Amino acid sequence: MRSFASWAEGSPARGPKSVQERVTGENRSVGGKVLGFLVFLFVAVWRATLRIRIVGEERQGEIMALGRPVLHAIWHQRMVLGIFRFPFRGVVTMASRSKDGDVIAAFLLFWGFRAVRGSSSRGGSEALSEMIDVLKGTTRWAALTPDGPRGPARRSKPGLHRLALALDAPVLPVGTSSTRPRFLRSWDRYLLPLPFSRNVVVFGEPVKPAPGESADAFLSRVDEAIDRMTAEADRLSGVADAPRERAREAST
Repeated sequence: MRSFASWAEGSPARGPKSVQERVTGENRSVGGKVLGFLVFLFVAVWRATLRIRIVGEERQGEIMALGRPVLHAIWHQRMVLGIFRFPFRGVVTMASRSKDGDVIAAFLLFWGFRAVRGSSSRGGSEALSEMIDVLKGTTRWAALTPDGPRGPARRSKPGLHRLALALDAPVLPVGTSSTRPRFLRSWDRYLLPLPFSRNVVVFGEPVKPAPGESADAFLSRVDEAIDRMTAEADRLSGVADAPRERAREAST
């Protein structure tokens, strides 16, 4: 799953694709689906070893009772447990238009998600519009990582504010953690739960844009709320001093 980020303008229009481009695109699509299915099988086995409990599940119901979509916002570092916990529910999320995105989108399809295609660097405006069209007037769920795909870590980008305004919906802050976390060496120290671990997904108080509130002020409140839920998930899992991002190397 790629991130919900600040949205770039769409790419310039291109002419008709050549035969070679079409064949390459078809082969890439088939390859992405095959690899995505293999990822699905691996994740299904991995997920079967995990215990994942939910704290604050009533928050989702409160938003749905208002007739609004549920905009889950979680840091990119912690998103995998959210994906693992809610398969086959038609959750709307985003995958990039890259080759890696083809694999991720295929996996998400098998996992019961709906992936719109785009990222902050390619196809963002179209993806934002599609996400609004899919969610508007519904109580569907969306899964958003507002600091991805490349950071800065734990700082939401403006696309989240635009989506909340367009849908007149609050943002639901989410934190996750594991009793046996493995933090990768990625830019945000991505968390993977080790097999046979106990895990938790924590939902916080929804955050809605206030009348006249600037995007920066709203996003600052969202960031603080996601941080609180992440800290609470770590507390419940017994995790202390979890990394927030990869340490920057000192210049010489």
